[in-house]
Amino acid sequence: MKPIFWSLLFIAGWTTATLADNQSAQEFKHPFDIKVYDLPRAANGIEYQLFIRAPLRPPADGEKSSTFYFLDAVANMTPAALMSYNYEFFNYIPSAYFVGIGYKNEVGGVWKEENRTRDYTPTEFIPPEGHFLENSRKDWEGSGGAPAFFDVVETEIIPFVENTFDVDETDRVLVGKSTSGLGATYALLNRPTLFNRYVIVSPAIWWDDWLMPREDRWIMRAARQTAKTDYPRETRVYFAVGEAEERLDLVTDLYVLANSLRKRGNANLKVNLEVLPGEQHEGVFPAAFMRGIVGVYAGEENRKVSASPLKW
Repeated sequence: MKPIFWSLLFIAGWTTATLADNQSAQEFKHPFDIKVYDLPRAANGIEYQLFIRAPLRPPADGEKSSTFYFLDAVANMTPAALMSYNYEFFNYIPSAYFVGIGYKNEVGGVWKEENRTRDYTPTEFIPPEGHFLENSRKDWEGSGGAPAFFDVVETEIIPFVENTFDVDETDRVLVGKSTSGLGATYALLNRPTLFNRYVIVSPAIWWDDWLMPREDRWIMRAARQTAKTDYPRETRVYFAVGEAEERLDLVTDLYVLANSLRKRGNANLKVNLEVLPGEQHEGVFPAAFMRGIVGVYAGEENRKVSASPLKW
C-alpha cells in the first residue's frame, strides 16, 4: 500500500503545481454595470462623482423607476446593490436606480474622512483644548457644510439624475450611516420635500459633541426649531441602531429623537426605529440596510408582500 500512497501524493503534488503554473490572475468585474459620472465643480466648490447602477428589471406597467441615493457611496452603495438584488428582482422594492454620491478626489475607492466631515455635519465644531478630538483634525476641521451640500444635492445632483434618466420624481430614498446618517437626518429635518423615504443607520447625532447635555446638542435644537415643518406627502423614516451602540448613548438618543418626531402630529411623517440585537456600530449596516430598504416599501399594494414587521 505504501508505494500507491506515495504515488498518489506525487500525482496530487504534480497536479497542484501544474495548475498553479498555468493560472494567471484576471481583473475582477463587478456583477452589475456601474457607470461613473464626473460632475462639474459644484456651487460649494467640490467636484462630485456619481456612481449609478441601472435598474435590474423594467418598472411595472404604470410605474417609473425610483431612485435610491447613497451617501458614503464608496462604503455603502456597492454592497447595498449586491445584497438587495433579490428584493428588486422579485418586486419587494421597486425597479430602482442606485445613485452613490462620491468625490473625484477619492482615488482608488478609499474615502477621505474630510469629505464626510465637511458635507454631512450641520454645524461647525472646534473641540476645546483637551478634548479627545483635538488632535484628530480630519474629524472636525471644515465641519458645518451640510446646508451647502444639500443645496448641491437639490439643485445639481438630483436634477442631473432626473434629466438623464426616466425616473419617478416623487419617489426618492436617501440612505446614510454614521456621519452620513447625520447628514440624512439633517435633510429629514430641513428639506422636507427632497426625499420621501429614509434609511438612516446609526446616525452620528451626537454632533456637535456628545459630551454636552442632549437637549443642548444640534440634533434636539434642530428638532425643536423644525417642529412645525410640513411634510406635504407621506414620508417614511426608518432608523436603525445596534444594541451595542448604547456605549455612546446612541440607542437612548435615537429613542428621544424618534419620539420627538412622532409627537409632531403630522400624519405624513411616519417613523420606525429598530434596535438590532448583537450589532455594533462597525458592522450594523448590512442588516440595517436590508431591513430598512424592504421596510420603507412594506405594505404597499404594488409590492410583493415581505416579511418586514414595519407598519406605517
